[in-house]
Amino acid sequence: MTLLLERNFPATTAALAEMRQAVKHACHAAGCSETGAEQWVLAINEACMNIIEHGYHRADNCIYRIELSAEADQLTALICDNGTPVQLPDLQPREFADLRPGGLGVRFMRELTDTMHYLPANADWHNRLQLRTRIR
Repeated sequence: MTLLLERNFPATTAALAEMRQAVKHACHAAGCSETGAEQWVLAINEACMNIIEHGYHRADNCIYRIELSAEADQLTALICDNGTPVQLPDLQPREFADLRPGGLGVRFMRELTDTMHYLPANADWHNRLQLRTRIR
């Protein structure tokens, strides 16, 4: 396994651009195509936006952590935070036909990755989201 990124980010929308650049750079280091990297960045951006909005409720001085690794032909992201604990029933994405702002992040994450699931909390983090996809 090759660790590509291991970093804490401020849980603010202003810091999302920096996070996206770091993830994109890591994807390219793993051998992703431009399209593959952009899809992975979008999926991770959606997860981080959900942390900011729904986990931390835009509170100040909060952080989340991204660990991105590659093994063989697979990328794995672990995105951790200490926001409001995720309740799995809350992760039901709405239908595209329900046209209104917001609410599609979970759908995008599921469609842009091969697997998406939450790992049990540990001593450091309440929420631990793991995303996996083939390197494309």
